[in-house]
Amino acid sequence: MNRRNVILGISIVGALIMGSLSGCSSEEKPPAVNNDTSSKQSNLQKYTKYPEKHGNQDEDFDLVGTLDKETKDELILTIDNNKVTIPKRNTFKKEDAISGDIKGKLVKVEVNTKDQNAKSLELTPQAKANDDGIYEKESDGDYKVIGKLISETSNEVTIEVKNGKNTYKKTMDFEKDDDNTSQDIQDKLVRLEIKKNNQVESLEIELEDQ
Repeated sequence: MNRRNVILGISIVGALIMGSLSGCSSEEKPPAVNNDTSSKQSNLQKYTKYPEKHGNQDEDFDLVGTLDKETKDELILTIDNNKVTIPKRNTFKKEDAISGDIKGKLVKVEVNTKDQNAKSLELTPQAKANDDGIYEKESDGDYKVIGKLISETSNEVTIEVKNGKNTYKKTMDFEKDDDNTSQDIQDKLVRLEIKKNNQVESLEIELEDQ
């Protein structure tokens, strides 16, 4: 075998070795898919007050809790003794009525199901209510109240607020909306719509208030 053939043979062997190494490199396992988003999604949805929202991928959902901290990028709530961190969306917005520091207040945060980011924040009726339970007033004199239901008769509704117990007479067209719960609502927080003559025209119970 002449020198030329020896060199040619060495070159061929070297090429084969390099090809083999290249093949091994291309067969390496692809990087693992990060499933952190789905994990966060499950963890956040389990804190909603509405059971039908658990695991629902089609609708946004609300989280109600005490605001512990707010930064430029995230919110931290206490929900049922759990610290829950919610990243903010770029389009995150607060209720117009909010002003000043609301740390320690009960808030409601709307969360986007897909990316698990906070879309908006607002104070709950409990956080807005004054000592008489009034959390919203209309320009025509009507107002809304939240308080613990003490009793209800065919003619009256009695609730308890910070200032004590208030009794309201029902209007002729009084309506009651308790479709969200099949339980006895006595001693539960209820929302009342009161006419300017101090008669109650509707009673509603919301799971997020409980």
